[in-house]
Amino acid sequence: MAIDRKTGGPQGALSTRERIIKEAITILSERGYDATSVRMIAEATGVTKPALYYHFDSKESLCHHIISSGLEEFRGRLRGMDENGAGDALEQLTMAVRTHFDFCEANVEFVRFLYALTFGPDRNKINYDFEEYDNEINELLVELFGRVSEAGHIREGKKEDAVRYVRGIISAYVMDHVDGNCHFHPGLAETIGSGLVNGLRP
Repeated sequence: MAIDRKTGGPQGALSTRERIIKEAITILSERGYDATSVRMIAEATGVTKPALYYHFDSKESLCHHIISSGLEEFRGRLRGMDENGAGDALEQLTMAVRTHFDFCEANVEFVRFLYALTFGPDRNKINYDFEEYDNEINELLVELFGRVSEAGHIREGKKEDAVRYVRGIISAYVMDHVDGNCHFHPGLAETIGSGLVNGLRP
């Protein structure tokens, strides 16, 4: 059996830190921030509380790491799509919608925890600058819809409205998905993109 030099276990095995993060996301997505204790996370991971505190000095620091890592991964995907610039403006819009859905499918427990934290009673329990993150995502989408507008797909002066529409539509589908009420069927991103553009055509 090949040994992973980093984790000390079989290749492909998660490190203790990675296991803590994985179990924390699962419990947080099910119970929420306030109802989740360090003891629960440690027991689910199979480590002692001191071992957990070796990696994260508090529940808040663990959650802060989970949030910042997850949001940075998504932000990186959206930036990469924007920097790549492949396809015309309408194709890029479809890619932006699909990027949201792909990330949600791959990280459904994280997204469930994030939505509960953003809209639930635990909103002010963690000191994280969600506004800064949200503003950057908004700016990336405004730039994208600026290109869609320049290409003549939507009426001039409607790019900010278009961003609100598409973010609202995406959020509705994502919330349904994390609740198990819908799946992102093939072609959904294209349907959303074309439907939005058709409603805002010159």
